[in-house]
Amino acid sequence: MKAADLPSLTCRADMPELMDDAGCDPEALLRTVDQFASINRLVSRYRTILNRWVLDDMRREPERAWHLLDMGAGGCDIDEWLLNAARRQGLNLRVTACDVDPRIVRDAQTRRGRLPGLTIRRLDVLSDDVDEPVDYVFGNHFLHHLSAEELPGLLRRWMPRVRRRMVFSDLSRDRYSYMGFFLLSLFYRNSFAREDGLMSIRKGFRVPELYALATQSGVPERAVTVQTHCPGRLALIVALEGDPIP
Repeated sequence: MKAADLPSLTCRADMPELMDDAGCDPEALLRTVDQFASINRLVSRYRTILNRWVLDDMRREPERAWHLLDMGAGGCDIDEWLLNAARRQGLNLRVTACDVDPRIVRDAQTRRGRLPGLTIRRLDVLSDDVDEPVDYVFGNHFLHHLSAEELPGLLRRWMPRVRRRMVFSDLSRDRYSYMGFFLLSLFYRNSFAREDGLMSIRKGFRVPELYALATQSGVPERAVTVQTHCPGRLALIVALEGDPIP
């Protein structure tokens, strides 16, 4: 790909992704979810982010029982890793994994529904509630699906329901991310992974944008941090009252 062939990345794109269409091919959809699990392992840095901002925090009180809500959990591959990592460290964690697409939820329940500590349910986190407060909210590749109005609203809605932290790993909107995934996606065929992955980067963020959207939610600026991670990752951390970011 030549630089001249790049789409404009100056502003966030607002076009929908193929897998967000309720009428999309279900086989291609579930194949995409499977392939995103592989892409997550390669480039999403979720292990680094969850270790730093969730597991390290849990180790402060290792005797406690903890509860994490995963927004847009997809196939729950990250939840499986997180539960196994917590168990190896002697931490008591349960995860509620949610997705809005019933086809993805059914497939995840079939594949990972018996995993100890994992509850998988259909939930629209923009409008639906969970039955109890949670200690952590996590989302991987979730925020870029939201508009500039929806993202602050999501944080505002969930702040009263979260005891400790909200942690989101998402995409940096830059030419290196786009060109890198353009090449990587050549290995992912017969799915929406290529088209949607490239569109996701176009819908991603830059650091000032993500910070500004987070603080529009009413979260104090001192409670918000945005970190960069290679390759092409941003991590948004919102530390709630009584839990400052170290």
